[in-house]
Amino acid sequence: MRILLVEPAIYTPAGLDKREMRPTQLISLTLPYLAAMVPPEWEVDLVYEVCEDLERDYDLAAYDVVGITTQTIQLKRTLELARTIRGLGPRVVVGGPATVEDDHSLVPVISRFSDSVVVGEADVLWQRLLADLARGELKKIYQSHEPVPMSDHPLPRFDLVDFSKIEAPHVLPSFTARGCPRRCTFCSEFLYSKWRYRPVNDVYEELIAYRDRFHIPRVVFRDDDFLVFPKRSNQLLGRLAGEGIEWGCQTDFNLARHPDVVQSALDGGMRVVSFGVESVREKNREFTEKTFFTIPEAEDLLLRLHEAGVETQVNVIFGFDWDDPDVFDETYEFAMRTKVSRLFLSVLYPIPGTPLYEHLGREGRLLEKRPQGIDDPLAVTFTPKLMTADQLVEGYLDVERRFAEADLTNRNYWLGKDLVVI
Repeated sequence: MRILLVEPAIYTPAGLDKREMRPTQLISLTLPYLAAMVPPEWEVDLVYEVCEDLERDYDLAAYDVVGITTQTIQLKRTLELARTIRGLGPRVVVGGPATVEDDHSLVPVISRFSDSVVVGEADVLWQRLLADLARGELKKIYQSHEPVPMSDHPLPRFDLVDFSKIEAPHVLPSFTARGCPRRCTFCSEFLYSKWRYRPVNDVYEELIAYRDRFHIPRVVFRDDDFLVFPKRSNQLLGRLAGEGIEWGCQTDFNLARHPDVVQSALDGGMRVVSFGVESVREKNREFTEKTFFTIPEAEDLLLRLHEAGVETQVNVIFGFDWDDPDVFDETYEFAMRTKVSRLFLSVLYPIPGTPLYEHLGREGRLLEKRPQGIDDPLAVTFTPKLMTADQLVEGYLDVERRFAEADLTNRNYWLGKDLVVI
């Protein structure tokens, strides 16, 4: 049995996003992790389409099945590939976050272009699908709402990744937990899976294997909130201290209230950290239920980490109800004042199933249900309250441009200014 696992490229306003070298921050865990569960007697290949020509360099007709993992922003390309590959003979299986979003409404669309759809977490479902495939009994839908066990995960097959096509220095992804204990009103993470975490020893042994077997002592944790629980954080970080492993993560500004965890993180190898401030306006953060920190606390923590040599990244969303045109200048000034290394901006997208979506629906401010990003990553799908949609997009683009043109020579960069890992 021959299996090809694919992560598709993304359409941007300029066309299909393809490049010769895959940015290191885009190495996903999904393909190597799924490959680790394929029976050893089967042949499996991995393709990150953003840096490979799938249709030119691979004999697609030679595979028995092609698995495609997709987010909503990749769905247009996913459906194109699925149609092409099925026409050549292989069966096509599609899974990923796009199957869960919008109360599974995209599943019927995906089903029309594929032989099977995996809805939800793939761990147990993927093994069940492979067993059915071996018997010639592939089902149209594989779905389970039960959270998968978080212990004894297989070591991802990074040996199958062609690192000659990945920007160096290489960084491997890992995770210590799934889901998120927070319930931010704009976020859909709680729709996907219940929050739970892996045993500390399992994570530690995996990271040591990354260092010793793959010779890559750099890791980015893909947890939604890596340092959210101080006791558990200190247990893992204490074991990492002295192991020569450097890492990055995403967490929240509640970290500012736990200086012991900050010190453990610095001692344990933290080199870059990403925070979701979401908005510099307190009213917006009250609405999103991100009230577990204040802006002064966030500023103090960012400056402390800057002084410690840590690369800091901040994520901001424009378009909340208390945003007016002045919020763009306020956000830019916050980024410059706190010496952040990177500023990641986005236009608010109301996700079906979230409290934000319900709020806008009650006020009659939803414009369309089409998922943002399929055709236009800057599509405004709701009516902003204190500015026009054009002002929202123009303000977003202006802050992005100003930060890109700013003098950032005194900022910290773990692996260089051009190498983003989170």
